[in-house]
Amino acid sequence: MLQTDSEIIVQPGQWHHLPSPYFYHATDGQPATHRTQVRLRLTPSTLQLAFDCLDAPFHGANTYHEHNTDLWRQEVFELFIAEGAATPTRYLELELNPNNALFVGWIDNPNGLRPDHLAFVPYAEAGIRHRVTRQAGSWSGELEVPLSLIGPQSTSIYRLNFYRITLLHQPETKRWECDPTNCAFLGWRSTLSGERPAFHRPAYFGTLRIA
Repeated sequence: MLQTDSEIIVQPGQWHHLPSPYFYHATDGQPATHRTQVRLRLTPSTLQLAFDCLDAPFHGANTYHEHNTDLWRQEVFELFIAEGAATPTRYLELELNPNNALFVGWIDNPNGLRPDHLAFVPYAEAGIRHRVTRQAGSWSGELEVPLSLIGPQSTSIYRLNFYRITLLHQPETKRWECDPTNCAFLGWRSTLSGERPAFHRPAYFGTLRIA
């Protein structure tokens, strides 16, 4: 079964749960076996996001602890988001890993296939509240993102995607990095990138609409 959901409609102040607990493989759009639960809420000033990365028995192998480092090289949850209905060429990338390390950066992607430029948002200036809870076999995260960080709040519609990288087996060394042989690369909306997983394909972003 291929993906069908492409739009999220939220009532201000109310939590919205993504109906399916399964993301899709970035390469071919096939549903994953790892469950990922996502819920979000919009307030007048913030986007609140909570997620549960279930079926993650190896999350303790993550070795990244510093903010604004290469968190995508290991297990992580990611949000890409931009204001407006058009396919964005510039979008905010947020990442949170099992160690509660946060990545905040603006991505320029003019050709829609790969980042052309990354501009980090200094951690102290981002104003994002976040926390992580870890359990055996799963980990959960919460993010509270100021809407002013995303844009001037001149729209009731956003383009976005949620991603997850999850480790498939215990690595043999602490200096491991994720690749298609040891990790699953999953998205709420698959980017259908073919042989190699790729997240930075904004034409495949879904839509968040404020009712």
